[in-house]
Amino acid sequence: MHSTLFHHVLTILLLAGWSLITTGVGRLCLRATSLRYASRGETIFLSAGVGLTVTAYTVFILGIAQSLHAFAIITTMIALALLALSGWRRRDIPLLHPASPDRWSAWDRPAAVLLAAVLSAGFLLVLTPETGKDALIYHLAVPKLYLKHQGFYFIPGNIFAGYPLLGEMHYLLALFFKNDILARAMHFAVLCWTLLGISLFTRHQMRDNAFPALGMLIFASIPSVFAVSHMAYNDLFVTFFTLAAVFTFLRWSEQRLSGWLILCAVFSGSAAACKYTALLLLPLGCLGILWFSQRNKSHSGQALRRIALYAAVVFAVGSPFYLKNLIVTGNPFYPFFHGIFGGRGWDSDQARLYDIFIQNLGMGRDLFDYLLLPWNLSFRARMDSPQFDGILGPLFLFTLPFLAGIRRWEMPVRVLIAYAVPAFLFWASSAQQIRYLIPLFALLAIVTGAILTRYRERKAVFCLLLILIGGSLTFNGYHIAREFVRTSPVRAAAGLESRDSFLTRMIPTFSMYRFANRELPSQSSVFLLYMKNYTFLCDRACYADSMFEAHTLQKILRDSLSPEGVRDRLRTAGFTHLLYDEAYLLGDLSPLSPEEKRLFLAFRERRLAPVNQSGAYRLDRLN
Repeated sequence: MHSTLFHHVLTILLLAGWSLITTGVGRLCLRATSLRYASRGETIFLSAGVGLTVTAYTVFILGIAQSLHAFAIITTMIALALLALSGWRRRDIPLLHPASPDRWSAWDRPAAVLLAAVLSAGFLLVLTPETGKDALIYHLAVPKLYLKHQGFYFIPGNIFAGYPLLGEMHYLLALFFKNDILARAMHFAVLCWTLLGISLFTRHQMRDNAFPALGMLIFASIPSVFAVSHMAYNDLFVTFFTLAAVFTFLRWSEQRLSGWLILCAVFSGSAAACKYTALLLLPLGCLGILWFSQRNKSHSGQALRRIALYAAVVFAVGSPFYLKNLIVTGNPFYPFFHGIFGGRGWDSDQARLYDIFIQNLGMGRDLFDYLLLPWNLSFRARMDSPQFDGILGPLFLFTLPFLAGIRRWEMPVRVLIAYAVPAFLFWASSAQQIRYLIPLFALLAIVTGAILTRYRERKAVFCLLLILIGGSLTFNGYHIAREFVRTSPVRAAAGLESRDSFLTRMIPTFSMYRFANRELPSQSSVFLLYMKNYTFLCDRACYADSMFEAHTLQKILRDSLSPEGVRDRLRTAGFTHLLYDEAYLLGDLSPLSPEEKRLFLAFRERRLAPVNQSGAYRLDRLN
């Protein structure tokens, strides 16, 4: 128990140091501009965004230089800490006017209390070991391998290593300190900065809005947002940068200062460096610049210069991960657009199956399915399911239609809707996973607060809205409570349940990974089959097909004429052991053909020696 509490204290201290470094470096960068800011909260929000980008790319440079070793990382962190100290020590960043007291309505105070409860529950979950699927597959697994190899390289089998990884550069620092809980805490800190941004947006861009806490609560209580907030994912990095990009775009539209446009471009590029879906910010930003320039009767040359400046900065900030992909895999958008760019370790058959997989997410792609999409998203979505793989709840379905009753929308609301509509349509035509909509949820939470504010004088409608919002928050609270009870984090967070016991309870495959880590020789190389691809849990060299888990095995079986041929192919690949779930590999859901099954069973009988078994999970040694 004492060791766990000491570890938690150390994690919190490291988190505080990381937060001070990122925001301090960001403050130093903001001082280079001639901009004036509305409040100290705004400077913290923007400093965090700039600092996150600068720190991540500092680690990126170490990865490119194959210098991810202790001396280089520590030296870099000391240098960043000195820069941050300079950023914090200098005189404060100039403000437009003294800070004004917050105006909270009586209805908003209960929202602040509920928000504190949601954040407390989320932080308690942060203090438990990582169990998030994508974190174990690549958000943490890829940085772990980069650290092990002291730089970037092509990771066979894991296509997600080719995704943009700006957020994961911060997780690499956490893993350098051998602290996956710190990585979770970093993502949670980004949630807190996002909530600060929602509050600033509400108070500075919509000055008569009396529901800043409600907007924050709406966002934080969405079950999918709550679920990812305490995991080492990257969705909240994308959300934070998207919100910051829209925020600074509106600042530019008010003041027409190039500094605001450059900040907007930095945040747009940073979002694109986190996830492919954020590439939509570039064309929408260019259209927004063109529209505002025409609205203010700017001549076309000036509008084109502004667009060129914005696009150039977005490219400069967002492109390094795409250029890294081009060098490492041959495809800047790996593994997508395989028919155009190709890509190392990825073939046309896998690309076709991946497209089918993406099209099967959601609840259909017919016209009627698209018409029902808002309803299905709100009421029929499920966690860990092809049905959107998340839970949204009905709040936006119930509240957004009230926009139709508002005669004149505020400019910020119009900008938010102008971004949200094409972004939603793009999402609906691609991978329909709720997590990819989280950046929109932050913007729509702000819109919901604006709707409630505009109807405050119409008592009947206002009361109806409060009932709908209250019912929706109850729906969200039920799912948050279910997640909390299912995880039961209190004993693990307090040190009364060991890390291994917690992971064994939460992850069925963990006991086999633990056995392999403890019992197999250090030079072993394990071929994983239907072990959920949780390569972060495997300390031995291992290989897993990240999407279609039997793809490599099927190729070997198809190309081999005998068990000896299978053995020779596996030995040539360097494998010493096979760790697999025979229920999936050989059961009714197996992708293997009858001939492939027969060959694998003959190979197992003649060329594999059993090492360990737990239920359907088997670990065999290659003779």
